[in-house]
Amino acid sequence: MDQFRVFRAIGLAFKAWFANFIPITLLAVVLYSPMIIWLTQMPSFKLETLGDADQFSKAINHGVWLQQALATLIAPFTVYRVIQYMNGEKTSIVTSVKYGVRGILPAAILGGAVTLINMIPMGGIIGAILLCYWFVAAPAAVVEKLNPVAALSRSATLTSGRRWPIFGLCFLVGLIEVLIMVALLIPAITSKNLESIKSIMITIFVVGGVSQLFMGIVAAVSYSLLRGDKDGVTNEELAKVFE
Repeated sequence: MDQFRVFRAIGLAFKAWFANFIPITLLAVVLYSPMIIWLTQMPSFKLETLGDADQFSKAINHGVWLQQALATLIAPFTVYRVIQYMNGEKTSIVTSVKYGVRGILPAAILGGAVTLINMIPMGGIIGAILLCYWFVAAPAAVVEKLNPVAALSRSATLTSGRRWPIFGLCFLVGLIEVLIMVALLIPAITSKNLESIKSIMITIFVVGGVSQLFMGIVAAVSYSLLRGDKDGVTNEELAKVFE
């Protein structure tokens, strides 16, 4: 039986997150601290003039780039912690960050490429394809000590034959993210109380940040499951790589 299945990957990711909730969430808060500072220092927008609307649009674009850049660090920095958890071991989050450094470049390439491609017409389709190919590039770089190009190639190999399920996984998490955002924003929109556009932006970026944190954990879990399917490697064997 295949180890990598959509709901199994999501379920294991939830378990890994909640079992390590405090260290992983604190790590995310530290990583997102520039975003948090940026949001708290942002001026309020009322969109009463064209100038306000233009500033709001620029703020959204800057926020998206900043959040995407910071989110690329989550997956590599949590790989070691998640794999050790799946092996029944507890480890230091500091050690996880130390090992995760080598996964930063592949994660940055994936995040940057997908973000840029999504900005062009119909780019979302190409971006989704790249994401499915390179979904576990960062974990592969961390565990297998690969350079960025080799990590991307390794991810393409591991995800071969599993890309539709990976697409379904990403779509499902993205759909839940959108539904949560809509549920949180409906009260402000229906009441037409749009004076505090800043609070709406904070809601959007906070929900997006939590979603990206979860997807980083999912990537680590998925890598472990895909290694089991493709190479017959157990969690215990993966954990021993770091010794």
